Amino acid sequence: MAGVVRTMEHKCKRCYNCVRNCPVNAIKVEGGQAKVIEDRCIGCGSCVKVCAQGAKEILCSIGSAENLLKGKGPVFAALAPSFPAAFYPARPGQVISAVRALGFDEVLEVAFGAELVGRAYRELARQKGNELIITTPCPALVTYVEKYAPSLIPNLAPIVSPIIALGRAVKEKYHPGAKIVFIGPCIAKKAEIVDENVDGVVEVALTYDELREMLSDAEIDLLSLPETDFDGPCAHVARIFPVSGGLLRTAQLSGDILENEILVTEGKDNVLQIIDSLRREPMQVRFLDILFCEGCINGPVMGTDLSVFARKEIVTDYVNEERAEHSWEERERVLAHYHDVDLSRRFTDRSSALPVPSEEEIRAILAQIDKTKPEDELNCGACGYATCREKAVAVFQGLAEAEMCLPYLIDQLEENLATLEQYQRELHATQDQLIQSEKLASMGQLAAGVAHEINNPLGTVLLYADVLLKETAPEDAMAGDLSMIVQQARRCKAIVTNLLNFARQNEIIAQPTQLNELLNDLVGECERDPLFRGIEIVKQFDPHLPLIQADPGQLGQLFLNLLHNAAEAMPQGGTLTLGTAACDKESVLISVADTGCGIPKENMRRLFTPFFTTKPIGQGTGLGLAISYGVVKMHRGNIAVQSEANRGTTFLITLPRELSAVAAVQAGTGEP
Repeated sequence: MAGVVRTMEHKCKRCYNCVRNCPVNAIKVEGGQAKVIEDRCIGCGSCVKVCAQGAKEILCSIGSAENLLKGKGPVFAALAPSFPAAFYPARPGQVISAVRALGFDEVLEVAFGAELVGRAYRELARQKGNELIITTPCPALVTYVEKYAPSLIPNLAPIVSPIIALGRAVKEKYHPGAKIVFIGPCIAKKAEIVDENVDGVVEVALTYDELREMLSDAEIDLLSLPETDFDGPCAHVARIFPVSGGLLRTAQLSGDILENEILVTEGKDNVLQIIDSLRREPMQVRFLDILFCEGCINGPVMGTDLSVFARKEIVTDYVNEERAEHSWEERERVLAHYHDVDLSRRFTDRSSALPVPSEEEIRAILAQIDKTKPEDELNCGACGYATCREKAVAVFQGLAEAEMCLPYLIDQLEENLATLEQYQRELHATQDQLIQSEKLASMGQLAAGVAHEINNPLGTVLLYADVLLKETAPEDAMAGDLSMIVQQARRCKAIVTNLLNFARQNEIIAQPTQLNELLNDLVGECERDPLFRGIEIVKQFDPHLPLIQADPGQLGQLFLNLLHNAAEAMPQGGTLTLGTAACDKESVLISVADTGCGIPKENMRRLFTPFFTTKPIGQGTGLGLAISYGVVKMHRGNIAVQSEANRGTTFLITLPRELSAVAAVQAGTGEP
């Protein structure tokens, strides 16, 4: 089979409709593209009819036809008998005139070849008696038997199709020097005319769509032309040939339906079913008329939206109109003139078996798309194959790709989306951390400079104010003012100390640290602090908590900040719960929970921003949580906050058990 159909890759959208509808698995999916395998194709046109994207391109023969018309010698057009339905509402005579206007010397009707073929079938049926005869006007059917049911080749009628019969009649009797261009609805005809068993008779095969294109290019308007008649020998009842059962009517064969001797079937599904039945067991049928299309009036390139019933009506009306003009005697006289035209043909076994996979190989292919159990085989048909196992066999044979499975692709897409969302969350978290780290680094540099510049003059103010206070009698009016100066100077010194701590927070001196002991000491300090009066401190320490590599000094500052914040959130008293636990083999968890006023939602995003505070002026610097955040990050840990208004706040700190030397060096340099 010559390559009469190919895939236009830029249009193929992976719908697999052609795979699903190809009767012979002649579609190979490669790189997501459904490509036609020439050696397996039978030219039935199923893939062309079902391709919604128009991605299947039929071999174009317009150029070959135009070259014939430009050359020397007569060129005859041969119109298939389905043409009245293909060009409706144009009258048949107008179509004949239009074809002649393209430059063809004569326009013949393929139906006359059908007359010759019908006579041959009548004679063959008489000779064969009870032997099974499978009709052969349909080139797609002939190719199917040759490639996929070669055991039935002996049953194929050794009779040519109507167009080959007409071609031989023309070149043997009517006009031996003429060249012939077939025009019809069949794609397989393009391959038939070069079949080695019948070639050399018809030079070019055009489809109706190609004829429409030629008429359009030549600006020929069908409906404006007068009607003319066919040239050459006229057909009679054979004009009904493209309708289902037309061959039987032409050959004047009939049979009792109760005897099952004659059977007419059409459509690829019915054809495949009956051929499969014939291969498996004998049947009573003796004459089998088969067409891959639902009659030639439903060929793949009819190019009309009319229903098959409307097409049948149009062709039947045309047959009845024309039949009245020609008598049976005239028909027999014309047929007698061509009685010695050779209508025989041969057939070739073109079968080739594809490799068959073992059960283990099928299971391995199914496992590639996560089908490891029978219930995983959904058999949804989305890939174009009826079952998952059929698709697996096609994958083994190189006809399909494992990734064609739609449920598998959906599962993969969902997994990829989930992974992408996780990456996005991590990226956002990293970006937030980077922004916070940059803020802390900038503020740290500023804090170090401010602290250095303020610390010395502040120390001088505090020293002299303290000296004056000691030299002033308590009852002196200046004593109160001096006391205020000393108090505020000391507050400034505390702020400077915090600034220096903030600036030095990325300097980690890691050593083995027992968190339970560190926290227990801090709780002891807090219990002596008046700030914690009326607050119950609950310790929920994991007794098996392992040692971690950390800077105990910075961790002490971190947790002391959190404990003080918790106490300040409970001015009327409450419960402060301090807990530790081993999360996994790599980290530990510390929680600080209070039953205080909670944190408003609008403040949660700014919680660790330097100098952000909700405390009244003079009661906070806004550096405590910023310092705590920096300490956690320098230890390669994480800090999270859960808070609910009037219900309390919980800080959750996760710290790694090991702080590598590389991490410690990076922390010391401030690199992320």
